[in-house]
Amino acid sequence: MDVLTLQDLEAEWLAEAINHKREEGLLREIVAHSAPARNPRYAGGESRILKLLTAHGRHIGTIHEILMPDGSTPHSHPKDYTRRDCSRVRVKAE
Repeated sequence: MDVLTLQDLEAEWLAEAINHKREEGLLREIVAHSAPARNPRYAGGESRILKLLTAHGRHIGTIHEILMPDGSTPHSHPKDYTRRDCSRVRVKAE
């Protein structure tokens, strides 16, 4: 799996309109992990790792996001992505 900078991965994410597809409900989301947010900035929030799947169940990407009690997501970014050519990329480990 190739390692990209977050900026490069976000550029691919934007080019494929992944956030738009999420908003339109074209992708299914599975919560792979959930825990209280550790950053004091997000006190009361839930840190979540989400798997994004196509309508046919193919895992195409993973997101880390913070979900606040009011439903807002002040922090969200991709962790990995499967390109159309089936190659997989991810960001450097934090």
